[in-house]
Amino acid sequence: MDLRQIENIVAIEQEQSISRAAEKLFLTQSALNQQLLRLEKELGVPLFERRKHTMIPTFAGKIYLATAHRMIDMKKETYKIIQDISDENAGEISVAYSPEKGSLMFSHIYPIFRRRYPNVTFSIHEAHVKKMESMLLQKDVTLACITRTDKICHPDIEYVDTLKELMVLALPSSHPLARLAGSRSWETFPPLDLTLLRNESFALVAKTTRMRSMIDDAFRAAGFIPKVLFESSSTATVVNMVKNQVCPAFFPQSYVDPAAPMVYFSTQPKQYWFQTVAYLKGEYLTKPEKYFIELVKQYSAGRKG
Repeated sequence: MDLRQIENIVAIEQEQSISRAAEKLFLTQSALNQQLLRLEKELGVPLFERRKHTMIPTFAGKIYLATAHRMIDMKKETYKIIQDISDENAGEISVAYSPEKGSLMFSHIYPIFRRRYPNVTFSIHEAHVKKMESMLLQKDVTLACITRTDKICHPDIEYVDTLKELMVLALPSSHPLARLAGSRSWETFPPLDLTLLRNESFALVAKTTRMRSMIDDAFRAAGFIPKVLFESSSTATVVNMVKNQVCPAFFPQSYVDPAAPMVYFSTQPKQYWFQTVAYLKGEYLTKPEKYFIELVKQYSAGRKG
């Protein structure tokens, strides 16, 4: 089995299309199609079922691809281990993080990382938590800076917790119930009965986010479905709606600004999540990857302090 050929066939599986796979591999569509046809002739069975413009693995194809993935994983791990023990301090780290807080974190720690490992490059992917978990499980990335809760942990993923964070309910300072927050609510986060806001309209983060799952749990516990003014994939947009005295919203504690014209509460019961660096269980981590995780932990500890 030719490893390059194996990687090409896996690309067809991932893209579900010969044309898209060929583009990804910098091959012509004809060359990749001929390669697949020769392999299928050699094996005596089709590996994919052609359904209109979609390539679906056959039963034989699934068997071939299962072995193909194992061989590719073995190659990657072998190369990583050899680079690590040779102290070449080279290679690439594939990491995923959120477009907002994640990109800010990376911009802070990268200069420190580069001073120790100037020859290590990064392959960066920006996405929300659920997408990043999928990328980890599909081995598209090695590390992902994601969040988890005590209830939501994937059995195949290892989590290195870097920060425990409260889910905050924020009200505009002009809101009639703002007085219930008392002084220094950015430190105390007093509990607020969510049913008091039954008639309010909320700005909510998108359903694709982990925070939204926690918010929905809070409304279920309060016994009502909220009125939604709008949804956004950007937490910063939601925060700004509260700052501009438009409506209440939920967001992570790390977005709290004592100087902003808003007050802060917690829900009943309080809900927390953990910021983590995640990787697949059993994954071999190189010295640069371990150092990256350590820098993320230090960055989170500094924010907490």
